[in-house]
Amino acid sequence: MKEVGKYRCNNFKKYILMALLKGGSLSLKEVEKRTFVFIYHFHGFGYNLHEEVEKRVFSFLSRLGYQPKEGYSERMKKWREKHEKQINLQLECESLIEQGMLKINEENRYELTERGRKEAEKSAKEMEKTTIYIREKLLSPIAAARNTFVADLFLAVIKLLAGFLSASVGLIADGADAAVDTVSASLVWAGIKFKKEFLGTLIIISMMFITSISVGYESITKIIDATTSTISPISLPYLVVAVEGIALVVAAILHFYQRYVGKSNGNLALISQSIDSKNHIYVAAAVIIGAIFSVFGIHFVDALIGAFVATRILIDGFELSKEALSSIRGEETDFSKYEIPLERHWHLSKLETFRTWILYSIREDNLNTKEELINSLERTFKSNYISIPSDFRFTIDEEFDFEKEFDCLIKPLLKEKFIIKKGESFILTEDGKSRIARIFKRIKYSQIK
Repeated sequence: MKEVGKYRCNNFKKYILMALLKGGSLSLKEVEKRTFVFIYHFHGFGYNLHEEVEKRVFSFLSRLGYQPKEGYSERMKKWREKHEKQINLQLECESLIEQGMLKINEENRYELTERGRKEAEKSAKEMEKTTIYIREKLLSPIAAARNTFVADLFLAVIKLLAGFLSASVGLIADGADAAVDTVSASLVWAGIKFKKEFLGTLIIISMMFITSISVGYESITKIIDATTSTISPISLPYLVVAVEGIALVVAAILHFYQRYVGKSNGNLALISQSIDSKNHIYVAAAVIIGAIFSVFGIHFVDALIGAFVATRILIDGFELSKEALSSIRGEETDFSKYEIPLERHWHLSKLETFRTWILYSIREDNLNTKEELINSLERTFKSNYISIPSDFRFTIDEEFDFEKEFDCLIKPLLKEKFIIKKGESFILTEDGKSRIARIFKRIKYSQIK
């Protein structure tokens, strides 16, 4: 095979083999389409997250009076052009032919050889085993409850040890709270295991009220001590910052993890735990800020923050209590209002993928009318099983009504002048041709010298 130099690419060989195993013989264009479905929404997620960060940075700088030389829109356009995903599918297929796993049939389509079929079946079995393992060990409600118990136990141990070493009252109190969380997590675990999830929800709500009262009491006591100059300084503030930093990161991960598994499985107990974990992010931040200020001899800042945190936890406790009471009355829980962190960006990345596919359909398949484009979207995204995303409910077509949402998809393309409308037809502009050519040219032929 002719050497074409280095190229940016993840290894999609296994995916290509599995796509051919499922779809039979495929043309290069069909392989291209299936690969686009597999990768682009993940890449689009990165686009939207990056855009959100850039937008907030620009907004913050503008408030400070800073006016960048380059506008936000122009900056993002250049960034996209530079970072579009680059995959050389033709080179990957040629490599698989050289390895004896693919061949080109009389119809000029790729199909598996016997060796390729064995490798594809092996990869499919490995993927299936991995999927089952991850579901059982990570993504089931009982696994999430068990893992939460382990995480809370770890946090309780390190917080109490560091608290006694540093003489930090706040850290000792937080460690005691983590120990209580460990006990409640074990009860939630048992409740889910024995199908008593509602009991776990009540336990978490009770713990939230207890946490709110304890944090509030600790904050008021510390404020009083600070006014009478009887407060003891923290002996090892940097240890406190390090331990609570770890606790903050773990709490953030638990919040995302519990919210995702809870929402995916309709489990209110895990949703409750995710709210509790979010509150622990605030508590950890309060202790860290208090430790930093204590270095400068200021010992009441964390107490003021602690009072605010106690109020937030109390409000969350009441809100969750209302949800629990509604559940007791037999009302269906609305899990849609419990947003998973970054869920909005995932949704935006889906829209980005659909819009890019519209441009592709106009250019490659000469589809110009609303009806033709909707049919293309439905054929591409609703009929394809996508290995990893489908297994873990990351599919981008989930309950998406292309006909109802078509105007929402097409408006930004018209606004950015990637397409224009003539009568009932949508026509690709030069900017639109340039964008879609850049993406798919790189998918097929990209190379970096």
